[in-house]
Amino acid sequence: MKSRKKLLGIALLLLLVVSVTIGYSFLSTTLNINGTSKIKTNTWDVHFNNVQVTNGSVTATQAPTINAAGVAITYSIELSVPGDFYEFTVDVVNGGTVDAKLSALPTISGVSTAQDVYTNYSFTHTDGSAITTLANENILAGQTKTYKVRVEFEDDIESSQLPTTAQNLTLTVQLNYEQL
Repeated sequence: MKSRKKLLGIALLLLLVVSVTIGYSFLSTTLNINGTSKIKTNTWDVHFNNVQVTNGSVTATQAPTINAAGVAITYSIELSVPGDFYEFTVDVVNGGTVDAKLSALPTISGVSTAQDVYTNYSFTHTDGSAITTLANENILAGQTKTYKVRVEFEDDIESSQLPTTAQNLTLTVQLNYEQL
């Protein structure tokens, strides 16, 4: 009788183990998620292009040259008499895949403090409106915007402010963009 009880106990124990194993397998689930993702290559390419000198401008002693990085334009001119000017339009091209925004107002250099008295230098929209805020100066991927650069010898200055010699100016204009 003891051996029968032992066998019955072992059978019940095995039945319990099998029941717990089957119950566990029903209650546990494996979640498989299969999918595909694609990460595109992004490129940054905001640069100057297509410099077009405006008719009536003085002849440049060095034509506008875009630097190798495409972010600055250098040129040299001579302004001899009041009313002389040099003006050109230039495209800013976003040839990359990342939208950009102007991070600072245009940087204009090359006019000395003495020359600033009788020289006006501007970087504007093509309609002549000034860039006064950075809020709307975004350039989306694939977009091109055209701007106007102008330097002029003021014609409404006093004779005491006039320079005694023709003024040679080597000027640089630069725009700084960052990711939008």
